[in-house]
Amino acid sequence: MKSRTLVRFDSALADDTPLARILKNRQGHQDFVRARRLHQRLGPLHLRHGITSEVSGRRSVMNGRESVNFASSNYLGLEQHPEVLYASKRAIDELGTETGCPREISSQQNIVDLEATLSQMLAAEATLIGTSAAQVNSDSLAALFGEPESILFLDRHAQDVVVRAAEAAGMKGAEIVRVDVGDLLALQKALLRHGGKRGALVVDSLYGIQGSMPDFKTIERLCPAAGIVLYVDDTHGIGVLGASGGGVAEACGLGYDNLLVVGSLQTAFGTYGGFISGKAPLVDFLRVMSPSYAAGGTLQPAAVEGALASVRIARSSEGRRLRQQLADSSQWVRDELESLGFSVVPGYSPVISVKIGKDMKTLMAARKLFDLGVFVPAYVFPSVDRGRGVLRISLTALHTKGDLAKLVEAFRALRAYLLKYENPMRQAAHLAYELCRSRWQGQRYAGIDR
Repeated sequence: MKSRTLVRFDSALADDTPLARILKNRQGHQDFVRARRLHQRLGPLHLRHGITSEVSGRRSVMNGRESVNFASSNYLGLEQHPEVLYASKRAIDELGTETGCPREISSQQNIVDLEATLSQMLAAEATLIGTSAAQVNSDSLAALFGEPESILFLDRHAQDVVVRAAEAAGMKGAEIVRVDVGDLLALQKALLRHGGKRGALVVDSLYGIQGSMPDFKTIERLCPAAGIVLYVDDTHGIGVLGASGGGVAEACGLGYDNLLVVGSLQTAFGTYGGFISGKAPLVDFLRVMSPSYAAGGTLQPAAVEGALASVRIARSSEGRRLRQQLADSSQWVRDELESLGFSVVPGYSPVISVKIGKDMKTLMAARKLFDLGVFVPAYVFPSVDRGRGVLRISLTALHTKGDLAKLVEAFRALRAYLLKYENPMRQAAHLAYELCRSRWQGQRYAGIDR
Protein backbone atom coordinates (compact mmCIF):
# COMPACT_ATOMS: atom_id res chain seq x y z
CA MET A 1 0.00 0.00 0.00
CA LYS A 2 1.37 3.39 -0.96
CA SER A 3 1.81 5.63 2.10
CA ARG A 4 0.48 9.15 2.20
CA THR A 5 1.47 12.01 4.46
CA LEU A 6 -0.82 14.28 6.42
CA VAL A 7 -1.23 17.96 5.62
CA ARG A 8 1.33 19.97 7.57
CA PHE A 9 -0.07 21.60 10.68
CA ASP A 10 2.65 24.26 10.81
CA SER A 11 1.92 25.84 7.41
CA ALA A 12 0.73 29.46 7.34
CA LEU A 13 -1.89 31.37 5.34
CA ALA A 14 -0.10 33.59 2.87
CA ASP A 15 -2.29 36.70 2.86
CA ASP A 16 -3.89 38.93 5.47
CA THR A 17 -7.37 37.66 4.65
CA PRO A 18 -10.46 37.47 6.89
CA LEU A 19 -9.78 33.74 7.21
CA ALA A 20 -6.19 34.39 8.31
CA ARG A 21 -7.33 36.91 10.95
CA ILE A 22 -10.01 34.56 12.30
CA LEU A 23 -7.56 31.66 12.49
CA LYS A 24 -4.94 33.77 14.24
CA ASN A 25 -7.51 34.78 16.84
CA ARG A 26 -8.71 31.22 17.42
CA GLN A 27 -5.17 29.86 17.69
CA GLY A 28 -4.93 31.71 20.98
CA HIS A 29 -7.55 29.44 22.58
CA GLN A 30 -6.12 27.56 25.55
CA ASP A 31 -7.21 24.12 24.28
CA PHE A 32 -5.42 24.64 20.97
CA VAL A 33 -2.33 26.09 22.63
CA ARG A 34 -2.11 23.17 25.03
CA ALA A 35 -2.56 20.52 22.33
CA ARG A 36 -0.01 22.17 20.02
CA ARG A 37 2.49 22.47 22.88
CA LEU A 38 2.20 18.74 23.58
CA HIS A 39 2.89 17.96 19.91
CA GLN A 40 5.87 20.31 19.78
CA ARG A 41 7.46 19.13 23.01
CA LEU A 42 6.89 15.40 22.65
CA GLY A 43 6.92 14.95 18.90
CA PRO A 44 6.83 11.24 17.98
CA LEU A 45 6.46 10.29 21.64
CA HIS A 46 2.90 11.70 21.52
CA LEU A 47 0.92 9.06 19.60
CA ARG A 48 -1.50 11.22 17.63
CA HIS A 49 -2.23 11.64 13.91
CA GLY A 50 -0.67 8.27 13.15
CA ILE A 51 -0.79 6.58 9.75
CA THR A 52 -2.02 2.98 9.48
CA SER A 53 -0.90 1.36 6.24
CA GLU A 54 -1.72 -2.35 6.68
CA VAL A 55 -4.38 -4.26 8.62
CA SER A 56 -4.72 -7.98 9.29
CA GLY A 57 -7.11 -8.89 12.08
CA ARG A 58 -6.03 -6.65 14.94
CA ARG A 59 -2.42 -6.51 13.78
CA SER A 60 -1.56 -3.41 11.83
CA VAL A 61 1.35 -1.34 10.60
CA MET A 62 1.19 2.11 12.19
CA ASN A 63 3.82 4.76 11.45
CA GLY A 64 5.86 2.03 9.77
CA ARG A 65 5.88 -0.24 12.83
CA GLU A 66 3.90 -3.44 13.27
CA SER A 67 1.77 -3.56 16.40
CA VAL A 68 -1.35 -5.14 17.85
CA ASN A 69 -4.16 -2.59 17.87
CA PHE A 70 -5.88 -2.24 21.25
CA ALA A 71 -7.56 1.05 20.33
CA SER A 72 -10.37 -0.28 18.12
CA SER A 73 -13.97 0.06 19.32
CA ASN A 74 -15.23 -2.53 16.82
CA TYR A 75 -15.84 -4.84 19.77
CA LEU A 76 -17.37 -7.82 17.97
CA GLY A 77 -14.89 -7.64 15.10
CA LEU A 78 -17.70 -7.60 12.57
CA GLU A 79 -16.10 -5.00 10.31
CA GLN A 80 -13.97 -7.85 8.95
CA HIS A 81 -16.63 -10.58 9.06
CA PRO A 82 -17.08 -12.35 5.67
CA GLU A 83 -20.89 -12.03 5.75
CA VAL A 84 -20.71 -8.28 6.45
CA LEU A 85 -18.14 -7.73 3.70
CA TYR A 86 -20.20 -9.77 1.22
CA ALA A 87 -23.41 -7.87 2.02
CA SER A 88 -21.65 -4.50 1.64
CA LYS A 89 -20.08 -5.43 -1.70
CA ARG A 90 -23.35 -6.82 -3.03
CA ALA A 91 -25.16 -3.59 -2.10
CA ILE A 92 -22.74 -1.56 -4.20
CA ASP A 93 -23.34 -3.79 -7.22
CA GLU A 94 -27.14 -3.77 -6.84
CA LEU A 95 -27.90 -0.31 -5.39
CA GLY A 96 -24.87 1.85 -6.15
CA THR A 97 -22.96 4.04 -3.74
CA GLU A 98 -25.66 6.56 -2.77
CA THR A 99 -29.45 6.77 -2.66
CA GLY A 100 -29.66 10.21 -4.22
CA CYS A 101 -32.35 11.89 -2.12
CA PRO A 102 -33.22 12.81 1.48
CA ARG A 103 -35.46 10.45 3.43
CA GLU A 104 -38.22 13.04 3.59
CA ILE A 105 -38.74 12.30 -0.10
CA SER A 106 -38.03 8.58 -0.21
CA SER A 107 -36.34 5.85 1.86
CA GLN A 108 -34.66 2.74 0.54
CA GLN A 109 -36.42 -0.41 1.72
CA ASN A 110 -33.24 -1.69 3.35
CA ILE A 111 -32.92 1.27 5.74
CA VAL A 112 -36.56 0.81 6.80
CA ASP A 113 -35.76 -2.86 7.41
CA LEU A 114 -32.69 -1.90 9.44
CA GLU A 115 -34.73 0.43 11.66
CA ALA A 116 -37.24 -2.36 12.30
CA THR A 117 -34.46 -4.85 13.05
CA LEU A 118 -32.77 -2.49 15.50
CA SER A 119 -36.10 -1.87 17.23
CA GLN A 120 -36.50 -5.61 17.71
CA MET A 121 -32.97 -5.95 19.05
CA LEU A 122 -33.45 -3.12 21.56
CA ALA A 123 -37.07 -4.10 22.38
CA ALA A 124 -38.13 -0.56 21.43
CA GLU A 125 -41.26 0.51 19.54
CA ALA A 126 -39.41 2.45 16.84
CA THR A 127 -35.98 3.57 15.64
CA LEU A 128 -34.73 6.47 13.51
CA ILE A 129 -31.37 6.18 11.76
CA GLY A 130 -28.99 9.08 11.10
CA THR A 131 -25.56 9.47 9.58
CA SER A 132 -23.73 9.18 12.94
CA ALA A 133 -24.39 9.03 16.67
CA ALA A 134 -22.99 12.57 16.95
CA GLN A 135 -25.53 13.87 14.41
CA VAL A 136 -28.39 11.97 16.07
CA ASN A 137 -27.47 13.39 19.48
CA SER A 138 -27.26 16.95 18.17
CA ASP A 139 -30.56 16.77 16.29
CA SER A 140 -32.45 15.01 19.08
CA LEU A 141 -31.33 17.15 22.01
CA ALA A 142 -31.88 20.37 20.05
CA ALA A 143 -35.33 19.28 18.84
CA LEU A 144 -36.54 18.06 22.24
CA PHE A 145 -34.84 20.47 24.64
CA GLY A 146 -33.70 23.45 22.58
CA GLU A 147 -35.73 26.15 24.39
CA PRO A 148 -35.38 28.38 27.49
CA GLU A 149 -37.99 26.31 29.38
CA SER A 150 -35.75 23.20 29.19
CA ILE A 151 -32.88 21.94 31.31
CA LEU A 152 -30.25 19.29 30.62
CA PHE A 153 -28.45 17.54 33.46
CA LEU A 154 -25.21 16.48 31.79
CA ASP A 155 -23.04 13.82 33.39
CA ARG A 156 -19.50 15.09 34.02
CA HIS A 157 -18.10 11.90 32.45
CA ALA A 158 -20.18 12.17 29.25
CA GLN A 159 -18.18 11.70 26.06
CA ASP A 160 -17.24 14.77 24.05
CA VAL A 161 -19.80 14.30 21.26
CA VAL A 162 -22.60 14.21 23.84
CA VAL A 163 -21.28 17.37 25.48
CA ARG A 164 -21.20 19.15 22.11
CA ALA A 165 -24.76 18.01 21.38
CA ALA A 166 -25.95 19.37 24.73
CA GLU A 167 -24.19 22.65 24.01
CA ALA A 168 -26.09 22.88 20.71
CA ALA A 169 -29.35 22.66 22.69
CA GLY A 170 -27.92 25.24 25.09
CA MET A 171 -27.38 27.66 22.22
CA LYS A 172 -31.15 27.49 21.61
CA GLY A 173 -31.87 28.39 25.22
CA ALA A 174 -31.68 25.20 27.30
CA GLU A 175 -30.03 25.42 30.70
CA ILE A 176 -27.13 23.00 31.17
CA VAL A 177 -26.19 21.68 34.62
CA ARG A 178 -23.18 19.38 35.08
CA VAL A 179 -23.74 16.50 37.52
CA ASP A 180 -21.92 13.39 38.67
CA VAL A 181 -24.15 10.34 38.32
CA GLY A 182 -21.70 8.43 40.49
CA ASP A 183 -22.85 10.49 43.50
CA LEU A 184 -26.50 9.39 43.63
CA LEU A 185 -27.43 11.52 46.65
CA ALA A 186 -26.07 14.71 45.08
CA LEU A 187 -27.69 13.73 41.78
CA GLN A 188 -31.10 13.32 43.38
CA LYS A 189 -30.83 16.74 45.03
CA ALA A 190 -29.80 18.37 41.74
CA LEU A 191 -32.69 16.79 39.83
CA LEU A 192 -35.20 18.01 42.40
CA ARG A 193 -33.91 21.59 42.16
CA HIS A 194 -34.69 22.12 38.48
CA GLY A 195 -37.59 24.48 39.17
CA GLY A 196 -40.22 22.64 37.14
CA LYS A 197 -38.44 22.93 33.81
CA ARG A 198 -38.81 20.19 31.23
CA GLY A 199 -35.56 18.33 30.93
CA ALA A 200 -33.42 15.23 30.73
CA LEU A 201 -30.52 13.52 32.45
CA VAL A 202 -27.96 12.90 29.70
CA VAL A 203 -25.55 10.06 30.46
CA ASP A 204 -23.42 7.41 28.74
CA SER A 205 -24.36 3.78 29.32
CA LEU A 206 -20.78 2.55 29.21
CA TYR A 207 -18.04 5.12 29.66
CA GLY A 208 -15.85 4.94 26.57
CA ILE A 209 -12.64 5.80 28.45
CA GLN A 210 -13.21 4.34 31.93
CA GLY A 211 -15.09 1.23 30.80
CA SER A 212 -17.46 1.38 33.80
CA MET A 213 -21.26 1.82 34.02
CA PRO A 214 -23.53 4.07 36.12
CA ASP A 215 -26.13 2.56 38.47
CA PHE A 216 -29.04 2.62 36.03
CA LYS A 217 -31.48 0.74 38.24
CA THR A 218 -31.32 3.60 40.76
CA ILE A 219 -31.12 6.35 38.13
CA GLU A 220 -34.21 4.99 36.37
CA ARG A 221 -36.20 5.53 39.59
CA LEU A 222 -34.82 9.02 40.25
CA CYS A 223 -35.68 10.54 36.87
CA PRO A 224 -39.49 10.18 36.73
CA ALA A 225 -39.76 11.11 40.42
CA ALA A 226 -38.08 14.42 39.52
CA GLY A 227 -40.04 14.89 36.29
CA ILE A 228 -36.91 14.30 34.19
CA VAL A 229 -36.39 12.12 31.10
CA LEU A 230 -33.52 9.59 31.03
CA TYR A 231 -31.46 10.10 27.87
CA VAL A 232 -28.76 7.46 27.36
CA ASP A 233 -25.99 7.40 24.78
CA ASP A 234 -25.42 3.65 24.38
CA THR A 235 -22.66 3.94 21.77
CA HIS A 236 -20.32 1.53 23.57
CA GLY A 237 -23.06 -0.73 24.95
CA ILE A 238 -25.17 -1.71 21.92
CA GLY A 239 -24.16 -5.15 20.70
CA VAL A 240 -21.99 -5.73 23.79
CA LEU A 241 -24.31 -5.43 26.82
CA GLY A 242 -27.24 -7.78 27.36
CA ALA A 243 -27.73 -11.45 26.53
CA SER A 244 -28.72 -10.69 22.93
CA GLY A 245 -26.73 -7.44 22.56
CA GLY A 246 -29.68 -5.16 23.26
CA GLY A 247 -27.51 -2.73 25.19
CA VAL A 248 -28.23 -0.99 28.46
CA ALA A 249 -32.00 -1.41 28.23
CA GLU A 250 -31.68 -5.19 28.08
CA ALA A 251 -28.78 -5.47 30.51
CA CYS A 252 -30.46 -3.35 33.20
CA GLY A 253 -34.10 -4.16 32.45
CA LEU A 254 -35.04 -0.57 31.53
CA GLY A 255 -38.41 0.31 29.97
CA TYR A 256 -38.93 2.97 27.31
CA ASP A 257 -41.81 4.89 28.91
CA ASN A 258 -39.30 7.51 30.14
CA LEU A 259 -36.19 6.49 28.20
CA LEU A 260 -34.41 7.51 24.98
CA VAL A 261 -31.48 5.44 23.72
CA VAL A 262 -28.95 6.61 21.15
CA GLY A 263 -26.68 4.02 19.56
CA SER A 264 -23.97 3.72 16.95
CA LEU A 265 -23.48 1.37 14.03
CA GLN A 266 -19.74 2.14 14.04
CA THR A 267 -18.71 0.34 17.23
CA ALA A 268 -19.92 -3.22 17.83
CA PHE A 269 -21.50 -3.46 14.36
CA GLY A 270 -18.44 -2.15 12.52
CA THR A 271 -20.30 -0.22 9.81
CA TYR A 272 -21.50 3.39 9.65
CA GLY A 273 -24.29 5.51 11.11
CA GLY A 274 -26.18 6.22 14.32
CA PHE A 275 -29.73 5.86 15.57
CA ILE A 276 -32.19 6.71 18.33
CA SER A 277 -34.73 4.22 19.71
CA GLY A 278 -37.73 4.59 21.97
CA LYS A 279 -41.49 5.02 21.88
CA ALA A 280 -43.11 5.41 18.45
CA PRO A 281 -44.52 8.95 19.06
CA LEU A 282 -41.03 10.14 20.01
CA VAL A 283 -39.48 8.77 16.83
CA ASP A 284 -42.30 10.25 14.75
CA PHE A 285 -41.66 13.67 16.32
CA LEU A 286 -37.95 13.48 15.55
CA ARG A 287 -38.65 12.33 12.01
CA VAL A 288 -40.55 15.59 11.47
CA MET A 289 -38.25 17.89 13.47
CA SER A 290 -34.81 16.50 12.61
CA PRO A 291 -33.14 18.74 10.00
CA SER A 292 -30.82 15.92 8.95
CA TYR A 293 -33.79 13.67 8.17
CA ALA A 294 -35.68 16.39 6.31
CA ALA A 295 -32.89 17.91 4.24
CA GLY A 296 -29.80 15.74 4.65
CA GLY A 297 -28.77 12.57 2.91
CA THR A 298 -29.08 9.03 4.16
CA LEU A 299 -26.72 6.13 4.73
CA GLN A 300 -25.01 4.58 1.74
CA PRO A 301 -26.57 1.24 0.69
CA ALA A 302 -23.32 -0.58 1.47
CA ALA A 303 -23.38 0.70 5.06
CA VAL A 304 -27.03 -0.27 5.49
CA GLU A 305 -26.62 -3.79 4.10
CA GLY A 306 -23.45 -4.26 6.14
CA ALA A 307 -25.30 -3.14 9.27
CA LEU A 308 -28.18 -5.53 8.57
CA ALA A 309 -25.70 -8.39 8.36
CA SER A 310 -23.91 -7.23 11.51
CA VAL A 311 -27.11 -6.96 13.55
CA ARG A 312 -28.21 -10.39 12.33
CA ILE A 313 -24.90 -11.90 13.50
CA ALA A 314 -24.98 -10.00 16.81
CA ARG A 315 -28.42 -11.44 17.60
CA SER A 316 -27.46 -14.99 16.65
CA SER A 317 -25.71 -17.74 18.59
CA GLU A 318 -22.46 -16.52 17.05
CA GLY A 319 -23.07 -13.09 18.56
CA ARG A 320 -23.66 -14.64 21.98
CA ARG A 321 -20.41 -16.58 21.61
CA LEU A 322 -18.51 -13.40 20.67
CA ARG A 323 -19.89 -11.55 23.71
CA GLN A 324 -18.92 -14.42 26.00
CA GLN A 325 -15.46 -14.46 24.45
CA LEU A 326 -15.16 -10.72 25.14
CA ALA A 327 -16.30 -11.17 28.74
CA ASP A 328 -13.78 -13.99 29.31
CA SER A 329 -10.94 -12.04 27.67
CA SER A 330 -11.80 -8.93 29.67
CA GLN A 331 -11.76 -10.79 32.97
CA TRP A 332 -8.48 -12.55 32.16
CA VAL A 333 -6.71 -9.32 31.14
CA ARG A 334 -8.02 -7.46 34.19
CA ASP A 335 -6.82 -10.22 36.53
CA GLU A 336 -3.41 -10.35 34.87
CA LEU A 337 -2.86 -6.58 34.99
CA GLU A 338 -3.94 -6.36 38.62
CA SER A 339 -1.56 -9.20 39.47
CA LEU A 340 1.25 -7.13 37.92
CA GLY A 341 0.41 -4.28 40.30
CA PHE A 342 -1.56 -1.97 38.00
CA SER A 343 -4.67 -0.14 39.19
CA VAL A 344 -7.56 -1.04 36.87
CA VAL A 345 -10.94 0.73 36.83
CA PRO A 346 -13.53 -1.85 38.05
CA GLY A 347 -15.89 -3.27 35.43
CA TYR A 348 -16.57 -6.18 33.13
CA SER A 349 -16.75 -4.48 29.73
CA PRO A 350 -14.22 -4.89 26.88
CA VAL A 351 -12.94 -1.38 27.71
CA ILE A 352 -10.20 -1.69 30.32
CA SER A 353 -8.86 1.54 31.80
CA VAL A 354 -5.45 1.36 33.53
CA LYS A 355 -4.64 4.25 35.88
CA ILE A 356 -1.21 5.79 35.38
CA GLY A 357 -1.38 9.34 36.78
CA LYS A 358 0.46 12.44 35.59
CA ASP A 359 0.12 13.47 31.96
CA MET A 360 3.77 13.04 31.01
CA LYS A 361 4.02 9.67 32.74
CA THR A 362 0.88 8.44 30.96
CA LEU A 363 2.06 9.55 27.52
CA MET A 364 5.47 7.97 28.09
CA ALA A 365 3.82 4.71 29.16
CA ALA A 366 1.76 4.59 25.95
CA ARG A 367 4.87 5.21 23.85
CA LYS A 368 6.75 2.47 25.71
CA LEU A 369 3.95 -0.01 24.96
CA PHE A 370 4.00 1.00 21.30
CA ASP A 371 7.74 0.32 21.16
CA LEU A 372 6.96 -3.10 22.63
CA GLY A 373 4.52 -3.87 19.82
CA VAL A 374 1.09 -3.01 21.25
CA PHE A 375 -0.87 0.17 20.57
CA VAL A 376 -2.77 1.33 23.65
CA PRO A 377 -3.80 5.02 23.54
CA ALA A 378 -3.18 7.39 26.44
CA TYR A 379 -5.88 9.74 27.72
CA VAL A 380 -4.87 12.80 29.69
CA PHE A 381 -6.47 16.12 30.66
CA PRO A 382 -8.93 17.38 29.41
CA SER A 383 -10.23 13.93 28.40
CA VAL A 384 -9.88 12.90 32.05
CA ASP A 385 -9.31 14.83 35.27
CA ARG A 386 -5.95 16.57 35.54
CA GLY A 387 -3.25 14.28 36.88
CA ARG A 388 -5.36 11.14 36.40
CA GLY A 389 -4.20 9.92 33.04
CA VAL A 390 -5.15 6.42 31.92
CA LEU A 391 -4.23 3.87 29.29
CA ARG A 392 -7.38 2.66 27.53
CA ILE A 393 -7.33 -0.95 26.36
CA SER A 394 -10.13 -1.87 23.97
CA LEU A 395 -10.59 -5.61 23.50
CA THR A 396 -12.35 -7.09 20.50
CA ALA A 397 -13.36 -10.53 19.32
CA LEU A 398 -10.57 -10.41 16.72
CA HIS A 399 -7.87 -10.41 19.38
CA THR A 400 -6.31 -13.85 19.58
CA LYS A 401 -4.94 -15.50 22.72
CA GLY A 402 -1.51 -14.66 21.37
CA ASP A 403 -2.47 -10.98 21.06
CA LEU A 404 -3.70 -10.93 24.66
CA ALA A 405 -0.56 -12.68 25.89
CA LYS A 406 1.58 -10.10 24.07
CA LEU A 407 -0.44 -7.31 25.71
CA VAL A 408 0.16 -8.70 29.19
CA GLU A 409 3.88 -9.24 28.55
CA ALA A 410 4.16 -5.65 27.29
CA PHE A 411 2.53 -4.40 30.49
CA ARG A 412 4.91 -6.58 32.49
CA ALA A 413 7.82 -4.83 30.78
CA LEU A 414 6.10 -1.47 31.29
CA ARG A 415 5.79 -2.14 35.01
CA ALA A 416 9.52 -2.79 35.29
CA TYR A 417 10.23 0.32 33.22
CA LEU A 418 8.03 2.55 35.39
CA LEU A 419 9.73 1.29 38.53
CA LYS A 420 13.22 1.80 37.07
CA TYR A 421 12.54 5.23 35.57
CA GLU A 422 10.10 6.64 38.10
CA ASN A 423 10.88 10.25 37.23
CA PRO A 424 8.91 11.23 34.07
CA MET A 425 11.88 13.18 32.71
CA ARG A 426 14.08 10.08 32.93
CA GLN A 427 11.32 8.17 31.14
CA ALA A 428 11.29 10.73 28.34
CA ALA A 429 15.08 10.68 28.02
CA HIS A 430 15.17 6.88 27.92
CA LEU A 431 12.42 6.60 25.31
CA ALA A 432 13.94 9.35 23.18
CA TYR A 433 17.26 7.50 23.20
CA GLU A 434 15.63 4.22 22.16
CA LEU A 435 13.58 5.95 19.46
CA CYS A 436 16.63 7.66 17.97
CA ARG A 437 18.68 4.46 18.09
CA SER A 438 15.91 2.60 16.27
CA ARG A 439 15.55 5.32 13.65
CA TRP A 440 19.21 6.19 12.99
CA GLN A 441 20.83 2.78 13.34
CA GLY A 442 18.01 0.91 11.61
CA GLN A 443 17.50 -1.27 14.66
CA ARG A 444 13.99 -2.08 15.77
CA TYR A 445 13.59 -1.73 19.51
CA ALA A 446 12.71 -5.19 20.88
CA GLY A 447 12.83 -4.52 24.59
CA ILE A 448 10.12 -7.09 25.24
CA ASP A 449 12.55 -9.84 24.21
CA ARG A 450 15.42 -8.67 26.38
